[in-house]
Parts: sequence; structure tokens; C-alpha cells
Amino acid sequence: MSLAEIETAAEALSLEEKRRLLEFLAARINGSQRDVSPVDLANFAGALLLSEDPVAWQQRVRGEWK
Repeated sequence: MSLAEIETAAEALSLEEKRRLLEFLAARINGSQRDVSPVDLANFAGALLLSEDPVAWQQRVRGEWK
């Protein structure tokens, strides 16, 4: 199959099928053979307990707001 034939076939795909094709090709380019699906970050939402104020930590680490 030539590249022109692949491009013509890709044009005939629905938008969702084109997205899935892009994910498939991106996985192959990046060396991954597994199914690539988006991650819902809402699954990781929750409370975070910090031992230090985040602004104080940033000031200490970056040292730019003295």
C-alpha cells in the first residue's frame, strides 16, 4: 500500500477514527506497543497534606523572593 493510498483512506475516516489513528501512530513512533488512552486526572483528586507552606518552600528553594 502506498502512502497516497493510506492518506486517501485516512481522509475517509470519521473524526473519532482519525483521533484513534493518531494515538496509534504516536504510540508506534514513541516505541510503545500498548493501547494509549487519555488519563482522567479527576481520579487522582484528593487532599494533600504538606509539611511546609508551598510558598515558603518555593521561596527557600528558589531563593528569589528575599
